[in-house]
Amino acid sequence: MLSHEPQPSRFLPSYLRRSLYASIIMIAVLLLIAYSVKWIGTAPFLYWDERIQNVVFPDTAAARYQLLTIAIFITSFGSFRMSLIIALGAATLCWVSLRSKAYSFAILSSFTAMWVLNTLIKEILQRERPSLQHLVEAGGYSFPSGHAMISMGFFGMIFAIWAMERKIRGRSLFLPCVLGALLILLIGLSRVYLGVHFPTDIVGGYIAGIIWLVFTVPVIYWRARMKLPSTPHR
Repeated sequence: MLSHEPQPSRFLPSYLRRSLYASIIMIAVLLLIAYSVKWIGTAPFLYWDERIQNVVFPDTAAARYQLLTIAIFITSFGSFRMSLIIALGAATLCWVSLRSKAYSFAILSSFTAMWVLNTLIKEILQRERPSLQHLVEAGGYSFPSGHAMISMGFFGMIFAIWAMERKIRGRSLFLPCVLGALLILLIGLSRVYLGVHFPTDIVGGYIAGIIWLVFTVPVIYWRARMKLPSTPHR
């Protein structure tokens, strides 16, 4: 009986097609959110932004700087330089250790797409950063948060690959899921704590990253399963 499943050679076209769909939908969704906010009015959103900022970014100097070193360390994982180093290291590890060019390509393409799309969307929307004191240097516009996008779309891909490998081997997904969610959450919170992003910037970045993962992870998982030795039929 002929198989109706796509062949391994079709991985790259399938992945690139899904990446294109993800990019288009991501841009459309974030533009829709931004212009809906303008239509509804910014007051309700700024109200919640300010309430969350009051909790995460305390007024007292002592409380503000208590976790500063930790926040700077956490937020560094979402910086371009650190994420580039991690991308190259993770891609090399997947290529050499797991013998998977698909994993390597997915990691590098996720890194590239998140930074390029974030820059493009920010230039279109041009939301200014919060007027709070910035505890770290931050340039460019505010929405959506690049750190939030890179944490969800790029680190999310790395943890998804880890989860795939564990699932294929019949192992628990608890560790990659919990550690991945924790890192993504902490990077987003660190940006609000440092006063360089509104909470809604973080949410926008997370939404963009989720859209990327929803479209790209299934084709990566399909490719990983295609490499498994087939079980002979009896």
